[in-house]
Amino acid sequence: MADHPVIRLIVADLDGTLLNSEHCVTPMTEDAVRRAMAHGVLFTVATGKTYPSTTDLIQRFGITIPVICSNGTLVHAPDGTILKRSPIRREYAIEAMQMADEAGMVTVIYSGASLICRQYDRNLAELVEHGEPEPVLIQDLIGAVRTEIDPDKIIFMNGDDLESVVRFQAALEERFAGRAQAMRSGLASLVELIPLGVSKGTALDFVLEQTGVSAAETICFGDNCNDLEMIRRARIGVAMAQAPEDVRKEADYVTRSNDEDGVGYAVHKFVLSNSHGMRRA
Repeated sequence: MADHPVIRLIVADLDGTLLNSEHCVTPMTEDAVRRAMAHGVLFTVATGKTYPSTTDLIQRFGITIPVICSNGTLVHAPDGTILKRSPIRREYAIEAMQMADEAGMVTVIYSGASLICRQYDRNLAELVEHGEPEPVLIQDLIGAVRTEIDPDKIIFMNGDDLESVVRFQAALEERFAGRAQAMRSGLASLVELIPLGVSKGTALDFVLEQTGVSAAETICFGDNCNDLEMIRRARIGVAMAQAPEDVRKEADYVTRSNDEDGVGYAVHKFVLSNSHGMRRA
């Protein structure tokens, strides 16, 4: 890493990465990102959450390029326009929802910028606390998916029994092997199902095409398994200190935790402190 590349794009996951435990961007990290942007470096975010969870940051940083949402199943323009969408097949969604009902899991559909579920409970409150929009309530959720809702991804929750979430993940992985992918990311109370072959990494490929930046000019930050594909694609893939061991092993660099200005520290190291690490505006 002694010979640092020119970095033209910074991409950061949100929860556990750009945001600290209080769901805020620390002043040092914000200053580092702003200074990089002032020198012409592009900045965007990549999250497992919906577009509405990014709007405050889009305005705060003046993001002008696409943002990655719903773990790569959606890429939005800064104004919310959907630029790329990779929904899960409806028959797979219905099959997984039926499994969830039998297992006592709460189903939440991510569709466009909306969350859709049957009722508002403490599981949904946890999502809203992490910046998601208030959900749309539809009692016949399976019927709605059959006829009108296009699910981009589905999450299944049980905040009262975290072991049941682990068991349900195993059941999803077995049932949908070769058809869709089940993963854990972020909250311990949920597991999600997304289309096979879709990730933040594939969405990053689209962002690179849109911006004319190459992967060799990109630094990506993440803290969980759903960030691995974009960490692998980037010239400098950065894992947060508190990330699981398998994520840290895959990264080019492990920075400080999200509560210790980890993103800001690495931006200083690889962009701001290196006269060749950014292009001049």
